[in-house]
Amino acid sequence: MNELLKLKDIKPNVPVYISGSSNYNLYLIIIICLIVFLLVFILIKKHINLKKEKLALFSLINNPKKFAYEFTKKAKKYKNKKNEKLLNEIIIRLSEYKYKPEVSEIDNETIKLVKKYLEIK
Repeated sequence: MNELLKLKDIKPNVPVYISGSSNYNLYLIIIICLIVFLLVFILIKKHINLKKEKLALFSLINNPKKFAYEFTKKAKKYKNKKNEKLLNEIIIRLSEYKYKPEVSEIDNETIKLVKKYLEIK
């Protein structure tokens, strides 16, 4: 019986409120959602701008001399480990269009390589 008297100071369970008990949680959730939304918006906008830049660069293909200069200047921005060899091959092929006063049209093989490098269909 003495042992039962020792147990009488046990307190009842206290309910735990996870959310909604304070406005800080709500503010934190709203801020995190806004940050995620802004990051997604920035990444999508950057992707669209990059695609427009690639198409604008490819639209210069009708002027071989200007295309050769602009491509070698701007294409390094799109380089990664996978397409580094392809870029070097394209730059070597385009070097014949740079330094001559009169140049012919760019050959179909080089155009295919440029489309592959810029990921244009």
